[in-house]
Amino acid sequence: MKDKVREMGLTTLATRLKRISDKLSFSVRSMYKELDIDVEPNWYLVLLTVKENDAVAVMDLAQALGFRHQSVMTMTGKMINRGYLTSRKDPTDGRRTVFQLTAKAEQVFPRLQDIWAKGESILTDLVGPHQQLLSALNDFEDKLNDASFGDRILQQLKNEA
Repeated sequence: MKDKVREMGLTTLATRLKRISDKLSFSVRSMYKELDIDVEPNWYLVLLTVKENDAVAVMDLAQALGFRHQSVMTMTGKMINRGYLTSRKDPTDGRRTVFQLTAKAEQVFPRLQDIWAKGESILTDLVGPHQQLLSALNDFEDKLNDASFGDRILQQLKNEA
């Protein structure tokens, strides 16, 4: 049977990107399990950002990663529960919650960096001659930030009316 998602082209772009993301996440989750590392595939951005900035506020983390506040809270909550992050109120602004890496995270960080470097090398090989893919994705994401996909459809429908 033909791959319907590929067959439909751009109309299934979101599905295709999700499918690729799911494949990557599943394989990385399995790899971490085999290596006896109890982290989730999507935690690496948080770990890197907190490591680079020592103490990072929720909103700053959400902005840096392009995630919603609630998504960051959910992810960091799991990381706190597994002992990779601590949270505290910002001493200069008690309304802000800031995160820091724990000793456990600091200990595993060099191993994770090695894994991530190997992952980047493998992704470079997988993408092969299509290195412009990231540039195209950047442009695509910037355009969606300017006006959402749904808003653009609504605008075209209004223009036709």
